[in-house]
Amino acid sequence: MTASAPVAVIGPPEPAAAFTAALDQAGLASVRYDALPVDLSPYQAVIVVAAGYPEPDRLDVTGLADYVRAGGSAYVEFALDDTGFLPQGELRTAHIERIFTTAALPGIEPLHLLDEHSSRAQQVVAPSNAVELCSYGSVAGTHEAVFGPSEVTFPALLDIPAGDGRLLYATTALSHHIKGRYKPVRRWRRLLQVIVGQLTGVQLAEDIEVFTEPRVWVATGEPVKLVVRSDTKPPASDLELAETQPGRFESDPQYLADGEHTFAVGDHHVTVAVGPRAERYRRMVDRAIAWYDRAGMFYDAPDGSKGVAEGFSNEIDADGKLPFRPVPRGDCFTQTAHAFRMYADLADFPRGKTIAANLMRLVVEEEQLTDRNQLFGSFEPRGARTDLTGTNNLFADDNGWISLFALMSGHTESGLRGVEALIRTSSAELGLQVDPWRTPSTLLVKGWEEISQSPIWDGLDLTSHWQSSAQSAYLYAYGLTGEQRYLDTATRGLDHMARQHPRARLETSRTCEAGRFLLPLVGAYHYTRKPLYLETMRSLAGYLKSRQGPDGGFAEWDGKCPPSNEAYGVDEASIFTVNGDSVTDQLYGTPFAAWALPLAYRVTGEPVFQELAHGVLDYLSRIQIDDPDDEQLDGTWQRAFDFDSWEYFGSNADLGWGPYCVETGWSVAPSIIGAMLYLTGDTFFPPPPEPGAGLSTLPASIRAEFDAIQAGQPVPVHFARREDGRVIRTQDGVQAVLGDLIAAGEPVWARNEPVGSYEIYVRGADGHLHHTYLDDRVGQGRWQQIGELTLADEPIAAFNPGANAIEVYVLGEDSHIHHCSMIDVRGGHTPWEQVGTLHFTGSPAVMYDETLGTVRLVANDTAGQDRRTHKVNRWHLPWQDYSHWITA
Repeated sequence: MTASAPVAVIGPPEPAAAFTAALDQAGLASVRYDALPVDLSPYQAVIVVAAGYPEPDRLDVTGLADYVRAGGSAYVEFALDDTGFLPQGELRTAHIERIFTTAALPGIEPLHLLDEHSSRAQQVVAPSNAVELCSYGSVAGTHEAVFGPSEVTFPALLDIPAGDGRLLYATTALSHHIKGRYKPVRRWRRLLQVIVGQLTGVQLAEDIEVFTEPRVWVATGEPVKLVVRSDTKPPASDLELAETQPGRFESDPQYLADGEHTFAVGDHHVTVAVGPRAERYRRMVDRAIAWYDRAGMFYDAPDGSKGVAEGFSNEIDADGKLPFRPVPRGDCFTQTAHAFRMYADLADFPRGKTIAANLMRLVVEEEQLTDRNQLFGSFEPRGARTDLTGTNNLFADDNGWISLFALMSGHTESGLRGVEALIRTSSAELGLQVDPWRTPSTLLVKGWEEISQSPIWDGLDLTSHWQSSAQSAYLYAYGLTGEQRYLDTATRGLDHMARQHPRARLETSRTCEAGRFLLPLVGAYHYTRKPLYLETMRSLAGYLKSRQGPDGGFAEWDGKCPPSNEAYGVDEASIFTVNGDSVTDQLYGTPFAAWALPLAYRVTGEPVFQELAHGVLDYLSRIQIDDPDDEQLDGTWQRAFDFDSWEYFGSNADLGWGPYCVETGWSVAPSIIGAMLYLTGDTFFPPPPEPGAGLSTLPASIRAEFDAIQAGQPVPVHFARREDGRVIRTQDGVQAVLGDLIAAGEPVWARNEPVGSYEIYVRGADGHLHHTYLDDRVGQGRWQQIGELTLADEPIAAFNPGANAIEVYVLGEDSHIHHCSMIDVRGGHTPWEQVGTLHFTGSPAVMYDETLGTVRLVANDTAGQDRRTHKVNRWHLPWQDYSHWITA
């Protein structure tokens, strides 16, 4: 073989393409085969990619081993071998471990990271004569392992001498980096180029990066530069370049006409668009709105009547896809609803109002807790409410957003109940949320009074992450109603936080906290014109400006980052590692800054807020994913974007929401709300209320509801079947839909005094009897089917004081009357038993006989005769004929 001989690439076209691209870039010819040819002597090197990944291929490498030992060079990845030529080890999934470079490689320094996604690997022991080029290990870092190698590692890429030749063996499928969306892309491409160079001895081409600054697009009348990053002087360029720092070459600022402009640097080309901001932002909004449909976020109902999915989870699978996350989050529903409501007006898009109305209806009807206890007014944030055991943590931030958008959507009573629930769970001294990550049991056990007097631990009083949404809801409620108590509660908390600024508890990062703190400050300044709020906003603006990158995004800083390798991937964490990582957060930071900054400029008129608003909205428009072939992601944003490497990438240390997740709310909806606020000039908060105007009587009425619950005042309850077949409860004028059960008839209920509850029964559309309860303390239960009996009529239920039991009677499909009892153990019903052998036309009437201390039954049999019986212990006496009692 000669240096001009081709390289043999063995494997299917898709994984082989990763290496053929590296060979092409090196100017080397290649020949691809599906299987190893018998004669390998014509080839200067052999590359065998994993054909069956994520499962390993079993290869016959006899000929390959002879080729290598005779002086050839070969690369093989993730394969099984019966001859012992290839290293073998236990197959495993690398859940936390990542690949990092162990040795210095051309263009890749030691300890630089190559992120894969839960890759399949062989945990091999390196041969004693091998050089470990890359390793797997649990290492913290974004671009490099900042704490060095982890204590436990195993090889990822080995260089093994074999006879007169060499074998490069990868314990995983490095060729999978394209399909699997491994990051960062340029480093993965470089690694494969390095492997090609190691196999062939070819000199690797200089790694040149050409881009404009700003990238992708620039606003009309603003300058743009051509930038080249290269270790050597770049080749001929369309624009004259000067070295501004080692390895960086720039042109003078260019002022370009509207349109697209392409610049060449040698064989490299880059294009930048120039145009008006309004057009660019509108395009961004249009594409994000279209993403909801294209990505299937509205499930099977494009009108939003089935809700909107949470989005996509972080864990990229072997096919490069993100797992669909169907969780029905109330905050995502309401944020999305507001975005579509705004878009309906902006784009004359009537469907947007339909979607918004349907999403808000689901939240208000299905998710607000209306049981008369200390959960009253809160929103179940993870889907329709169930019983207490199924209620999620009642997160204060989620409840704040839901309450705010309920008010904005016209669901004023529901929104004010949410606001009142937040006030009742806030500190009486500071007006800030106590224990915002709260469990239902905490609220029930402590009660509103104790919670309001509780200290706020762990600096939670200073975190906008948890406090800002509730404060924004209070302020909106004030603007809507003129109720001074709402304004006082909001400003009491904001005064405390502003006076402590810049001290703050960092839930994710200082940058995210800054973006989240702005919105309530804007609202408070809008209503009070208090200098403290303006001074704090100016300070936040100065901070954000100091963290702003060349394309307008705000770099993450001072975060909740792993302090060691051992802490990587075991808790919630930021999506960067050390200050200076060029990573922005599109989940907790960027969208909220984009939302608040246009409002800050509108309220204050100060140019710094307009400049920052332009920067962050420009940035969002630049990094919006533009890939029409990708239905999952085209038009949206993922959580972490690295604006230096210009790709979605970040530290994958967060257990829940890593760098690649997508949220319909929190990310997409707030981003386009910010853009539409800019485009429309909307003030978001209502104008300051005139004295005596507003809805001042409604807050008092809502507050009285809570006071009555606090005092334990009983309120009558009524249950009824709605037109769509679902059962609703009405109590003190407040309605609640009881689960998803579809009823065929009207519900019946009986008071179960020993237990302190109402027991509710209804004939379902499936013909069976279903039961739930309303407990005085823990609230509504779930529907449960009672046996398999098929009913022919509506049930009858009555409390039997003599037995401390609920007696239930139904007419079965067999025309017999059947009975079961519910004793005072929650949900415990006796089996169905037939009452006698007669046939009847309908369910019996039931009454309690105080003399006998039991229940009596009256029913008409199929002959039209009046029959009666009563219960003795757990049995019923035979039916007796009382037809002679009937008079005309």
